[in-house]
Amino acid sequence: MRVRKFIKKGFLSLIMPTNVTFHYLQAEREFHEAETTQQKIKCLKKMLATAPTHKGAERLRADLKGRIARFKYKGEIEKKTSKSGRQTSIPKEGAAQIVFLGIPNSGKSTLLSKLSGKKVPVAEYEFTTKKPEVRMIPYENVWLQGVEIPAIYAGFADTKHGRQMFSTVRNSDYVVLVLKNKSDRKLIEKELKLAGLKLGRKKERKGLDQVLPFTEVEWHEFDKDLAKKFWKAQKKIRVQTRSRGRIAKKPIILPAGATVETAAKIIHKDFLEKFRYTKIWGPSAKFQGQQVGLDHKLKDEDVIEVFLK
Repeated sequence: MRVRKFIKKGFLSLIMPTNVTFHYLQAEREFHEAETTQQKIKCLKKMLATAPTHKGAERLRADLKGRIARFKYKGEIEKKTSKSGRQTSIPKEGAAQIVFLGIPNSGKSTLLSKLSGKKVPVAEYEFTTKKPEVRMIPYENVWLQGVEIPAIYAGFADTKHGRQMFSTVRNSDYVVLVLKNKSDRKLIEKELKLAGLKLGRKKERKGLDQVLPFTEVEWHEFDKDLAKKFWKAQKKIRVQTRSRGRIAKKPIILPAGATVETAAKIIHKDFLEKFRYTKIWGPSAKFQGQQVGLDHKLKDEDVIEVFLK
C-alpha cells in the first residue's frame, strides 16, 4: 500500500519491485526535492545502495546506474563551464533557434547555405565544420536562426567539444537531422541519448532527459517549403502592430493561442493599466477592424491597434 501511495504522488518513475525499503523511498523523495546536480547524484547513490538486490530488481538497479552516469555527465559540463567562465550555448536570435545535425559529409552546410542564401564552408573532405556556423533563414516576414553543429561521430558525446556542442542543442527550439541515409539517424540518436537528449514531438523535460522536436531531411531534397515547415513546427504566431494607419514591418512573435493581453504586455508595460480596447484586422477578426477586449485569441498574421484611456 505504501509503494502505491508514493507512485500516485509521482515519486516513482517506474513500477517498483517488492520489498522496497523505507530508506529507499526516503532517498527518492530527497532526490525529487534536491536542487543541484551534485545533490541529485548523492540521492541516486543512496537509492542504489538501499535498492533490493534480488533478480526482480535488476531493471531498477540498471536504471539507477544509468541515471547516475547521466547526472555525472551533466555535472562535468556545469563544472567546465563554470571554470571557463564562458557560456557554451549560442544566444538566440529571430523567431526560433534551429540546429542542424548530421554525420560527416551529410550535407548540413549545403542545406544551410541554400536556406539562408549565405555561403557556409563546404568541402569534399570530412569535418569541414569545426565550430557552430550561424546563418539567419528568412521566411516571409520572420527570421529563423539556423545553427550548424560540427559533424557527429561515434564517441562524440564523450569529448569536451561534443559536450559543448550538445549544450547548444539542448538550448535550441528545433532539430533538423540532415541524413545521407536512414542508418545515420541511429548513430546521432545514440550520441544524443548519452548527453541526456531525445527527439520527440515537442520540447519538454521527460525524466532526466530533454526532449526536442525534430524533422529529418536529405540535403538534395531541398525545396523552398522547408523554411515554411520549420516555422509551422514552432507553434507560434506573427502579430503586427498598427498605429495611425501604419503597420509595423516587424511582427511580434507569440505562442499559438496567445491573447490580446499577451501582446499588450509585450508592446508596452503600461498598456494593460491604460487599456481601452483593441481593433483587429486579419484571420481572427469576424470583420476587419473588429473591436475586441484583452481575452480575444489572436491568430497568425493578425494586425492589432491598441487604444488607451
